[in-house]
Amino acid sequence: MEQLQRNQARKADERRDAAAGPAPRASVNQVAARVVAAALVIATGAIHLYLYQDGFSSIPTIGPLFLANVAAAVVLGLAVLVRGRWIWSLLGAGFCLGTLGAFLVSVHWGLFGYQETLSGAWQQRAAAVEIAGAIACLALTVWTRPRARA
Repeated sequence: MEQLQRNQARKADERRDAAAGPAPRASVNQVAARVVAAALVIATGAIHLYLYQDGFSSIPTIGPLFLANVAAAVVLGLAVLVRGRWIWSLLGAGFCLGTLGAFLVSVHWGLFGYQETLSGAWQQRAAAVEIAGAIACLALTVWTRPRARA
């Protein structure tokens, strides 16, 4: 009997929640922040696609990694934009920082037998976009993460 009463109460709660409507939508500012963060993540991949086509395709291991970077940037950028959950923006920040970290490793020690230079127009553009993408994604993560209940 108690089980029946609990089931009826649960069903009544579900009907009440359904009548209340869908969960609140993100604010216009949150959507704008998602667009900016996603665009910066995708821009990171776009720069790597350009560099791949501009000569990095001929470098063993590095060329295919540039293509992997493009694919990851598109997937993560779209997830940040469409899904809107904090975990995707955190992954986007990690992607941007990881890409920047790989570049710095290739400058200082070399990576897969390739040594990059720190100076150059595309190196500076890529670094700026990766830093901005990481900042935007981290800010979005902080803004959208679930809050602890008091």
